[in-house]
Amino acid sequence: MGGDIRKMFMLGQKIKLENPSFDLIDLSLGNPDLEPPLEVLSSLKELLMSSEKGHHRYMDSAGLLEVRDYLAKELSKSEKTHIAQDSVYLTVGAAGGIQILLRTFIEENDEVIIFAPYFPEYIPYVENYNAKPIIVKCDKKHEPILDDLRKKISSKTKMVLMNSPNNPSGIAYSKKTIEGIVHILEEIKNKKGHVIQLVSDEPYSRVIYDESKVVPLMNLYAHSWLVRSFSKDLGLAGERIGFIAWRGEFAFPEIINAFRNASRVLGFVSAPRLMQRIIPVAYNAKVDVQIYKNRVESFIRILSGGGIETIMPDAGFFVFPKCPVQNEYEFCEGLVKKGVLCVPGSGFGCPGFFRASLTQEQSRVEDAAHRIVQFVKNK
Repeated sequence: MGGDIRKMFMLGQKIKLENPSFDLIDLSLGNPDLEPPLEVLSSLKELLMSSEKGHHRYMDSAGLLEVRDYLAKELSKSEKTHIAQDSVYLTVGAAGGIQILLRTFIEENDEVIIFAPYFPEYIPYVENYNAKPIIVKCDKKHEPILDDLRKKISSKTKMVLMNSPNNPSGIAYSKKTIEGIVHILEEIKNKKGHVIQLVSDEPYSRVIYDESKVVPLMNLYAHSWLVRSFSKDLGLAGERIGFIAWRGEFAFPEIINAFRNASRVLGFVSAPRLMQRIIPVAYNAKVDVQIYKNRVESFIRILSGGGIETIMPDAGFFVFPKCPVQNEYEFCEGLVKKGVLCVPGSGFGCPGFFRASLTQEQSRVEDAAHRIVQFVKNK
């Protein structure tokens, strides 16, 4: 858990311990609250009750062959490029996938470019390999500034780590932005022979409000790696199941074997077998994304009425409003006393904002928004 997220969460816990009757609305943790769809639950029950033997044994670290084959076929359609059975690797959530890629590609003193605002865990992920995170600034729409990206790339740049739709902003990068990122990386490869890996962390791509805003990346850039999980769309955050996918022309034994080695060294060994088996039978199921959208729209409408600016997200349950006072740390600490937990934007590389995770019932979300507006009025 990111430092500022943990700090606010622990502050809330301290207040609750001191006053158990205190009504605290926790918007600090990005913990999806929608339960798995019925198709998922019924399929899990059937799989657990199966009398066929061997379904809970060890397996290939890359994942069950039939599941990888299924994902390869589905992703070849959605990503508009050929993905092979041996260019899919099942992982322990999206975080596990990122760790495998970092372990495989990153060496000491390498540089990894990260776009602000960013998921806070990216920083320790990179530093764990004695590499250096390089932060690229964002524009007013929370999309990366391409001129800053160009300036930040050096001979030590090994990877760009991209998160769209984004946590904390909920923004899906535009096609123009993604094509601009690819253009810069292609230009550097062609002029200098310097290949930079592009990792796209996409756990929110299947809880997007308008699916036309998902830009397939792998058909744009050969050296791209798609990382997804089923935490948000299937409501399985605690079950830790995800995957890495890459283009079929790079389905080399050396790559998948490197990932197998990384998994073992990192202690994952393999993704949970039961959760792998659920993928082919529940892949097209999804939580009711409209519930998240309704919460987000209602929350923003109330904040807007109180003069607090917020860009409408494209996906998920996060909102990233502009902080109405100069010091967002003091603002968030003051909100706790009014019964609302939010996280300062500096923890995501964007001072002057704060993040709210709308993983509460709509009435609680609206109550929190009203408390925030009232707190600002009284300051």
